[in-house]
This record gives sequence, C-alpha cells and structure tokens, in this order.
Amino acid sequence: MNDRKTIVWWKILSALAMLNIIAWIAVASQAEVGVLYVRWHLMLSAVFTAVCAFRSFLPRIDLERYCLVDSFASSMVVGRSAATIAEVSFATQVALLIHEMGNETGILWVQSFSAPIVILLFTAQIFCWSSVISLNHIGHAIEESIWALTFAMVGVCFAVCIPQLEGLWRNVSILGLIACVGYVCVMVIVDVPMYAKRWRKGQREGESYLGFRDGWSDALNRRVVTRDWKIWKPEVAWLTGYFTMAVWISLAMVLLPRAGH
Repeated sequence: MNDRKTIVWWKILSALAMLNIIAWIAVASQAEVGVLYVRWHLMLSAVFTAVCAFRSFLPRIDLERYCLVDSFASSMVVGRSAATIAEVSFATQVALLIHEMGNETGILWVQSFSAPIVILLFTAQIFCWSSVISLNHIGHAIEESIWALTFAMVGVCFAVCIPQLEGLWRNVSILGLIACVGYVCVMVIVDVPMYAKRWRKGQREGESYLGFRDGWSDALNRRVVTRDWKIWKPEVAWLTGYFTMAVWISLAMVLLPRAGH
C-alpha cells in the first residue's frame, strides 16, 4: 500500500510535467518573439520547464540519496546540476521582470536590483551544493536564507512599483508582492528553522561530514531506490508545488504584455 501511494503520486507528477511541456509549446506559439524581453523569457522558461519535467520523471531527495529509479540519470550530481541550471534560469526571469518594471515606472534603482537577484540566487546554489556533497544541512539553511532575502528584495520592488503601474502589470505586481510575503514567511518560519534544527541535531549526535572528493563520489554514485510512502510523503507538497506552480509562473512571465506590442 505504501508503495502504491508513491506510484500514484509519481504518475500524477509525470502527467503534470507532460502538460507543462504542452503548455510551453502553446505559449511559444503565442509569444511576441520580436520583443527582446519575450525572447529571453521564452528561452529561460524552456529550460526551467524541461528541467522540472526531468525532475518530475526522476524524483530525488539529495542528502539522503533517495530516488525512485535506479539510473545514472537519478544521480544526485546529475539532478542537482540540472536543478542549478533551472533555478538560475528562473532567477534570471525574475530579474528580467524587475528590470522591466523599473523600466516601465522609470524607477532606476529598481532596475539596478536585477543583477543582485541573479548573483544572490547563484550564490544560494553554491551553498546547496555544499550540503549535497558534504551531507551537512547548514548549507541548506544558508541557501534558504538567501532565497528569503532575495524575495524580500523582490517584494520591496513590487511594492514600490505598484502605485506607478496600471492594468495587468499593476495586478501582477500586487500578486507578486503577496506571493513574496507568503514565500518569505514560509522560508523564515518553516524551512530555515527546519534545516537549522537538522544541523544542530547532527552536531549533537556527532555526525561526520564528507570532504569534497568523497562527497562528490558519494553524490555521483550512491542511490537508495525506495518507493516507501513514509519517505516520500514529506516531500510531496513542495515537490508537486514547485514542479507545477513555479513552471506556471515562469510561463506567465512570457505572456505579459510589453510596451510597443
């Protein structure tokens, strides 16, 4: 029964991934590719959608080395590499959106936040990799803290631009502000404390961490194939939400109306 629940969830996740790929094709057919912003968003969303589909077909839990399929494609290194590319792509889309809003409103300091967004979220990837390789949760705590800080900045940009925007862009900014506040609250109240707690527990229990060479080899080669629902159940909510709603946000950024259409 435990295995069956996991398989049902996996099939649903895979079906949603296929629908997202179809959605990207539909969006691409409607996109105003003559606009530079749109071309960039379309390319970046293609990467993000494809990687989220890949991660839906081959789910993993990195530090514990759990996966559903015993394949080299399920390697933590392969999966984390793909995830890094996707998350930097999504970060770049968010930065482009902020740049567009700054351009639309004439608020230059909002535009200047574009580069820090990408730099911060790229830095977050480094700390994520440190946890995946070393098995030390402190890297994830720092990573999630950086994501929280970055989206707090994005929220400020939305808040400042709202009075200067009209129509759909104004509505998008309001929704973006609400989403940023909710996201930062979850990071600060749930995720960061969770990883910090796991790190402190490891410290108390004297956990040994891996160096780079051993950790890389372990992440590359060790896979624990399991379909036990008890293991996957805690991951279901965030994996499903991430691989669906985040993709929809990525696609929505392609379709926003731009000045000059």
